[in-house]
Amino acid sequence: MKTQILSVLKLSLLLNVLFVLPAISQYKPRATQKPPNDSTQSRGVRLPAMPQYKPPATQKPPSDYTKSGGVRGCPEEKIPLTILSPTTYVGQTASRRPTFAWFLNSVHETEFRLFEFGQDGKPQQLGETISLKEPKVIKGINKYSLPENYPELAIGKTYLWQVSISCPNMPDAFLIQKAEFKVVEAALPSSKQVITNTSQTVNFYAQQGLWYDALAEALKLSPQGKLGEIGSKLLQDLVTSEQKGRISNEQELQQRIENLKIIANQEK
Repeated sequence: MKTQILSVLKLSLLLNVLFVLPAISQYKPRATQKPPNDSTQSRGVRLPAMPQYKPPATQKPPSDYTKSGGVRGCPEEKIPLTILSPTTYVGQTASRRPTFAWFLNSVHETEFRLFEFGQDGKPQQLGETISLKEPKVIKGINKYSLPENYPELAIGKTYLWQVSISCPNMPDAFLIQKAEFKVVEAALPSSKQVITNTSQTVNFYAQQGLWYDALAEALKLSPQGKLGEIGSKLLQDLVTSEQKGRISNEQELQQRIENLKIIANQEK
């Protein structure tokens, strides 16, 4: 019996040597497969469309308090101080502490003021004047958000914000830009709307006519001092709405529209 078992084991060992070992020696592992590149992964994926700003359905004209004042611009600056918000109608925001944006051709100490319209229709300044200096102000796109210690704005109220600068060689001459806005209640996304990134958030706000909220989100995606592609697209939409909203061919407004076009293109 033991002799038979030994014979079987020897035969099994011999078969392994003759067939299995040669097969192992000839085996070549498959080359490591490279992961698909980004372009391959993106195929079939529907990328979000660029946002489109749609002004509020009911566009209320601003009051006479919104008219800009001071000098037209500092000497040797191609583009003067320009606020990036609606001026031919009252803009809207759903934020209790909005973000405000403007363009500076060069660095200037900037003063920011915020006013609330009372029942008598007159604006009353809220808080103190805020002085913004370098590095808080930069060449290009600037932004300022109301801080946490600032009282929340009220839904249904209309406000006026203002930024002003003085030219280096003209300390007593101020350039002032103003715009009015209203705080409104924002609609919630519907069950069919899936918002998973900042770009989609921009589009959601832009579709509701919430200019300040849309631009604030867009600037999160851009380098410091720039609009970025999405911010540039929003500004182009703003130009279109300003052209439609104007009630006259006022030279100052036409120049502002031309300045916005330049900013939208050069500050991407």
